[in-house]
Order: sequence, then C-alpha cells, then structure tokens
Amino acid sequence: MNTQANLTAVFAALSCFGWIAMFAAKKSRRLWLGNCFGIVYHIALAPVVQALPAPEFVKMAGYFWIFGDALIDVASINGMNEDNVWALRMGVHIPASIWIVGASLGMSVVPRGLGVLLGVLLALHAVVGPKIPDSKFKLFIFVLPCMAAWLSLIALRV
Repeated sequence: MNTQANLTAVFAALSCFGWIAMFAAKKSRRLWLGNCFGIVYHIALAPVVQALPAPEFVKMAGYFWIFGDALIDVASINGMNEDNVWALRMGVHIPASIWIVGASLGMSVVPRGLGVLLGVLLALHAVVGPKIPDSKFKLFIFVLPCMAAWLSLIALRV
C-alpha cells in the first residue's frame, strides 16, 4: 500500500469521525462544538477529493462544497441566523452531490452504489426539502448513516 493511499484512508477516517461527532454535538444542543467538528469533517475531505479519481469539474465541485460548508460552519459560529445557515447549506449540497456521485463512479460496486444513492438523495433534498415537513430530521435519517458508511468504505478501500 502506498503512502498516498494511506493518507487518503486516514483523512477519510478523520472526516468520518468529524461527521459523526458533528451530529452528536448538534443533537446534544452544542451547536458551537458541532460546527467545529463540521469544519474538521469538511477540511479533512480536501485530500480525499484530490486523491479519488474523478474528472476535474467533479473535483472542483467537491472543493467548492467542502470549503463552502466550512465557511457556513464558521458563519454559524459567528452568529449567522440559523435559517440563513440552513438555506446556504442546502445550496452547497448541490456541488456535494456532484462530487459524491462523480467520485463514486470510479469505485467498486458497493461504495459506487451507496455514493450514487447518497448524492442523488442529497440533491433532491436540497431542492425539495423546503416542501417536506420536518425536513432536517428526514435529511438526518438518511445522510448520517449513508455518509458515514461511504467515508468508511473509502477509508477501508473497499
């Protein structure tokens, strides 16, 4: 196993940890801590975006998403209204979807299927979420386990 693959696995695992910790902190009403873990989750993905084989426009979407969402986390830490934070977060879920689907296409069957499903559902939620009652909870139900599993599969190189 080469050093690049090892680093990608480490950063995917770190991102997965930040992802789960972000939700745990936010669910326990520790928004500041949750946003700090969100920054870890997103920034740890930068080397993963670079390492996964994907067309340049797909990687650009990945970078736009992770840096955009990190910016949104910092805006929330600094007091931005949570309705505005949520609307912006839904907006950056479109490039997130492009990256997740595009990067997944070069993977083996299980992470490819999971990534495509995750990306499509994330994009649909971003667009129709405002029409869905209890939209945040419904996003949480599918995105928490799917993203954790997808990042874990990347870390394990399955």
